[in-house]
Amino acid sequence: MRIIAGKYKGTRIQTINESSTRPMMSKAREGIFNSLQNSFEGSLVLDLYAGSGSLGIESLSRNASFVTFVDSSIECKKVIMKNLSNLDNNYTFLLLKVSEYIQQSNQQFNIIFYDPPFSLSTNEVNNDLNSIKNLMKTSSKLVIHRHKSSDQFVYPDGLELYREKKYGQSNITILEK
Repeated sequence: MRIIAGKYKGTRIQTINESSTRPMMSKAREGIFNSLQNSFEGSLVLDLYAGSGSLGIESLSRNASFVTFVDSSIECKKVIMKNLSNLDNNYTFLLLKVSEYIQQSNQQFNIIFYDPPFSLSTNEVNNDLNSIKNLMKTSSKLVIHRHKSSDQFVYPDGLELYREKKYGQSNITILEK
């Protein structure tokens, strides 16, 4: 996998070799970043269920000012740190369960990536989304990645559909506050 655009365009990103983690298809990543192309300059980004860090790293490549990566896997942390080792940017990695982070954090972000395991129940997704909305600044975007056959989640109050598209097995929904 490679970074699509920006100052690190073409840089290889190592992925996770775990059955519970799946990298997002490059076509889906490209669709997301094309939809949000003017949103990254100087933004604060939150990458939940960060995996290999590809979404947050792509954001840094496009001049996000700071990215917070959250994942509970030590293997994900190792891969993300390796992927970030040659990049000159501001970031932090938090080795935490996403549900704990979103319930405890009081920081707010311009762009939030929410890419939970496809096996996460719709009820858990709905609970997470209701907590995540409190982490969103005004006019911010929430990018949600689910399997195309997953049950539809409920849009939290105060968030509206910005864009939705299917890419292979992936359904990408972007909500705006």
